[in-house]
Amino acid sequence: MDIAASVPKSELHLHLDGSLDPEFIAARAADRGIELPVEAVNLREYLHDMKSKRAHIGSSVSSSSNWSNFDFCNQFLQTKDELSEATFSLCKVLIDDNVVLAEIRFCPALHTFENLEANDAVDAVVSGFREAEQTLNMRGGVIVCALRSYPVEHTIEMAELAAAWLGKGVVGFDIAGDEGAFPLDIHESGIKEALRRNVPMTLHAGEWPVDTVNNIALAVDSGVDRIGHGATLCQDVKLMELVAAKGITVECCLTSNVGWKFPSYASHPIRNMFEAGVKVCINSDNLLLSGTFDREAYSSGEVRRLVEDVGFTWEQARQVLLNGVKASFSPGIDEDWIFQYEQRLDKALS
Repeated sequence: MDIAASVPKSELHLHLDGSLDPEFIAARAADRGIELPVEAVNLREYLHDMKSKRAHIGSSVSSSSNWSNFDFCNQFLQTKDELSEATFSLCKVLIDDNVVLAEIRFCPALHTFENLEANDAVDAVVSGFREAEQTLNMRGGVIVCALRSYPVEHTIEMAELAAAWLGKGVVGFDIAGDEGAFPLDIHESGIKEALRRNVPMTLHAGEWPVDTVNNIALAVDSGVDRIGHGATLCQDVKLMELVAAKGITVECCLTSNVGWKFPSYASHPIRNMFEAGVKVCINSDNLLLSGTFDREAYSSGEVRRLVEDVGFTWEQARQVLLNGVKASFSPGIDEDWIFQYEQRLDKALS
């Protein structure tokens, strides 16, 4: 029996544009009259080859820019139909992998290059997620992201947009992107705006392996509920103790971080955080773009890696899975839902 596949799972840290199905890309390319560089079956290999070449020449992006791989995917997410279909399609993939709770994040500004406004983009993604709620019994919601490589005015706008849709399908706010070149303090005004509007917040911090502990410290001082990646937290023991004491959940992304950030799954700091009392959960980050061509990120695989490669016991893995659902921003994840989830989890583990 494949326990990793059978346990119910959550995905709190999952990017829409980095998780597109190659068949979706191929269909949309055909609709748009775009000739893809390779067949759909080879798209993942092509994109990861692009990623490896980018890493070789340097990883930073310029101001008001984004990663080239994400730009490739986002050209197929410029209409309301494309956005809603992609969201529903992603939810179906997750449901098929026994993911029962998902919070899908995206930056609305990346979908305004044709005829959409940022508000239209949120409407479309929320619509796709609601369809998944109604027909697939998915739970969770949508997280609005700002990009740290964009000006702070953009961050404030995205925070305001998240607030406007809070309780209407949007469950939180995030700042994502190139942490190596754009520290979090650039966007303090945007963070304060989200806090002022009482939007639940998770911030990408401590993803880059060098000089990012200050970003985690700023996120903690800002009063965030969760931290995305948080991989450098172990570099500051007192800060790690503070994160544990405050009950902040760290959204770990194993496969996404293994490679240039950490040489192996066993060396990922999730164990150190867990043993220090930090609430950690595991996530895929990007189903299409994370990892490498031959090392995919997907929900059951992350659970499997946690046990087989990092060395967690199934009892410890159970706690990590529970941490995920308990940290959800979705108002629908109440004590009764968590109780039922725990029963399903224990049945699978037994």
